[in-house]
Amino acid sequence: MEHTDFIAYNQDFSLFGPQHLAVILLMISLAVILPWFAKRFINAPQQLMLSRAMAITISFWVLLSTVILWWLGDFNYKTDLPLDICNITAFLLPFLMWNPTRKIHEVLYFWILAGTVQAIITPYLYNGFPNFIFFKYWFVHAGLVVFAVYTTVVFDLKPTFRSIWRAFLALQGYVVFILIINLLIGSNYVYVLGKPPTASLLDFLGPWPWYLLICELICLFMFFLVFVPVWVHSRKIKVARES
Repeated sequence: MEHTDFIAYNQDFSLFGPQHLAVILLMISLAVILPWFAKRFINAPQQLMLSRAMAITISFWVLLSTVILWWLGDFNYKTDLPLDICNITAFLLPFLMWNPTRKIHEVLYFWILAGTVQAIITPYLYNGFPNFIFFKYWFVHAGLVVFAVYTTVVFDLKPTFRSIWRAFLALQGYVVFILIINLLIGSNYVYVLGKPPTASLLDFLGPWPWYLLICELICLFMFFLVFVPVWVHSRKIKVARES
């Protein structure tokens, strides 16, 4: 691999191809192994150090890819700022979770796990390994999932039923923030001002602004869905204690 391969665009990524499946397998493996390793073999300060290292690494790739796009002359502030929910979460992760707290984690848990599902299963990605966009995409989306699982398990920051509604309320604040940014710079991040010009899943959800309401309902459903593993685990612990 030459160093120019890192910045040279390619069309090597394919849905459910070897690269896609390898990344998913690696993500699942790390989401299982890292919490197990941290709980079993390292102490609390080291556990925190590992979570900080993950947060910095994920954030670094967002910053690096943005700088590379600017350096290549391909950066467009109307489309390439890290403002979608995964990228902005990834970029701010070291600041939000330097010292993990339950209030922030309960929001990020739902935003990350509900927000990355489609991006991981059906990624909007053309550039494959070893292009920088490939690395950035997967460090953000797969990395966030590993981070969310790690912090939930290792620091015992399990969300509650009420956390669903707090995360959903925080999401409304995020949407308002994005709306203001879009109006100020003439962009359409997160498609809150209209559908993308090309065919997309939003075409099945009705016209603007009604598809935004349907997206909200889908998002709320996903929040409940990703809460199920936590609820099941909590129920098992409760039953075990009562027996």
